[in-house]
Amino acid sequence: MNTRFPALLVVMTTLFGLLVLVPTTIPSMAQDAAPPPLLVEAESGTIGGEFATLSEDSASYISITTNFNETTGDAGFPGAGRTASYVVTFPEAGTYALYVRLRVGPGAFDDDSFFYGIGFGEAHDPTNPDAWTLVNGLAGVGYADAGAYVESAGTLGSEVWKWLRLTSYDVTSEPGDPFVVAAGALTQVFEIGAREDGLDIDKFAFAPLDAFYTVENLDNGEPGVFEIPDIENTLRVDLSDILRPVTHAASGALYGVTETLPANLEEMVAPLKPYVYVQPALSGAGHQQPFGAAIPVSARLASTTGQVAIRLADISPNWPYIWPGEASWVSQVTGVINDKIASGRDNYYGYEIWNEQHGTWDTANGEFFSTLWKPTCDLIRSLDPEAAIIGPSDSFYSRSRIEEFLTFCIQNDCLPDIISWHELGGSDNVSSNIDSYRSLESSLGIAPREISINEYSHTTREYEGAPGISAPFIAKFERKLVHSASISWWFVNLPGRLGSLLTASNERGGGWWFYKWYGDMTGDMVRVTPPSESGDGIDGFANLDMDAAYASIGLGGDHMGNVDVVISGIPASFGDEVDVQVEYVPWSNKDTPVAGPVTVSLTTYEVAEGSITVPVDIADPLYGYRVYVAPVGQIVATEALPEGLAGDFALGQNYPNPFQQETKIPYRLPASTRVQLEVFNMIGQKVAVLVDEVQAEGMHTVTFDAATLPSGLYMYRLQVGERRLMNKMVVLR
Repeated sequence: MNTRFPALLVVMTTLFGLLVLVPTTIPSMAQDAAPPPLLVEAESGTIGGEFATLSEDSASYISITTNFNETTGDAGFPGAGRTASYVVTFPEAGTYALYVRLRVGPGAFDDDSFFYGIGFGEAHDPTNPDAWTLVNGLAGVGYADAGAYVESAGTLGSEVWKWLRLTSYDVTSEPGDPFVVAAGALTQVFEIGAREDGLDIDKFAFAPLDAFYTVENLDNGEPGVFEIPDIENTLRVDLSDILRPVTHAASGALYGVTETLPANLEEMVAPLKPYVYVQPALSGAGHQQPFGAAIPVSARLASTTGQVAIRLADISPNWPYIWPGEASWVSQVTGVINDKIASGRDNYYGYEIWNEQHGTWDTANGEFFSTLWKPTCDLIRSLDPEAAIIGPSDSFYSRSRIEEFLTFCIQNDCLPDIISWHELGGSDNVSSNIDSYRSLESSLGIAPREISINEYSHTTREYEGAPGISAPFIAKFERKLVHSASISWWFVNLPGRLGSLLTASNERGGGWWFYKWYGDMTGDMVRVTPPSESGDGIDGFANLDMDAAYASIGLGGDHMGNVDVVISGIPASFGDEVDVQVEYVPWSNKDTPVAGPVTVSLTTYEVAEGSITVPVDIADPLYGYRVYVAPVGQIVATEALPEGLAGDFALGQNYPNPFQQETKIPYRLPASTRVQLEVFNMIGQKVAVLVDEVQAEGMHTVTFDAATLPSGLYMYRLQVGERRLMNKMVVLR
């Protein structure tokens, strides 16, 4: 690889038989700029015999070829063949941080640990752990985005080239020590020792301890900064950049529906416009799942948009699966296929042949591809040739695993129609994993397959269903044109909850309302650009419906505080001004019901060159938000109405407001009708029902006694049929 120091004179010299780069001067630069990092190519040192030097895309790197217990015993400290040393000449004395660019293999903790010498010096004793700093647990940390500042740890997974700052990363039980260079000893020997095979190391970098560098800075030896600039909290929505027609791709769930739950599909499922539910092929005694068999669930979903992916692996009992034997497997799969065809329904997504092969298939049963995959694929093709085949359904994305799978399929004419894997570690790596897969397809010369993320969730399972967790997932799935995605199911004692969108008592949770917003989207999905494509920070997804004349943006993520939603490409037909409604849906936990969204504001914006900027204040990273844009007058008002409550259906501002105990709430009805007037706190919990009866046409006023409520902001909602109005009130003690 090229090593460069911008505006820095570099001379080539030979020290101890090693060619090194020696910076001779440091350029003068602005006070807020930090000097370029000193880069050391991993292959440029004295490399032990158990390393291999490899190349990929013009990059050279080293890779350890043996595991620690093959050559050094269980202690794992490096022997001579497992060490590498580098002669490094620093530009000036100082205290330096250590960075490394590396890639961890698919084995995660089995592929990622190595050592580096504590301080400088030749020949650290390879048998003495006190001479080395152990670096471990790297599969889930690092930075790859060009503009990301490399600090203590990121959240990337395995098989991704990434930078780490080892001096601030918790390498064992505390961050690693910095490296001190004295004025009279600018040339030092730096040593590493690899512990586990599957670890690739590209290069190291030394830079001033108090400086900060982006991935691009470290890649190219560019100056850094002494203070990280404020992170841009801007979400950009381009209504003119159409991604695809609305599909609600990410609205499904794993085992989300059973033969009896949810009980009312028209109220709980149909409004979400669900796409794909992954269901067991068979359920009950002798099978992996006790409920939710695909064929009867398909019958239940026939009146909705929901389709069923048939998970054939669940024919087998237990977890990990117990293989029933070839004869039993073929007989049961044949029965499922025949039952599916006999049902006469077309709401089937396809057959998922197996699930999490590397943790659920016992090689004592035979080689997976030839024993299970190929014969089952051929069986499906012979009995139901128009059906889609889904696989490999790996527990996480691994380029090497999927490459092995696809290579076999190419050679044996058994490629799946839909590629699938799980994303159970949060939304951080979704985009990079999909990009990696697409490049793999290209390198193998196969036509692009649809992608199904058939299980997705945050690493903290209790967050399942939280709107703010779901938003970055949905956003990335839409941006990367994922064909389908299903929320995971971790709470096995609560079947049929749509992936925790419903509470333990089968009521609507905050996540249900957020996915209802997603289900309400019509027309086309449009491009949303977040501050960062990786990670689980603020992100969003958006639609534009020209016929219905509206656009909406769902957003959320690991962020608190202001976000500027910059909306461009607003159609000229919307006019010179637009109305914008900002709403949020609260979430405290998966088992707390939420009555509905809360309106924050309804504001008229002047459109300048097709654009507006809408500030949204994120109160909680678990909440979900919506920005709804339409021509002036189209959005039903939810703010205080003009004097006289003009119009056919109206809700006035309570008075007095703020108030200590009692307040009056006025409203107008256009005809005799059933009315609900309810009060909610700011996490969406219903605290009072003021009216639930049929009332006559005309003006009404209700007195609300809040004596039992604590001080705070509350919302009151008037509902007639499908129409709802909402306002705020403040209780002061």
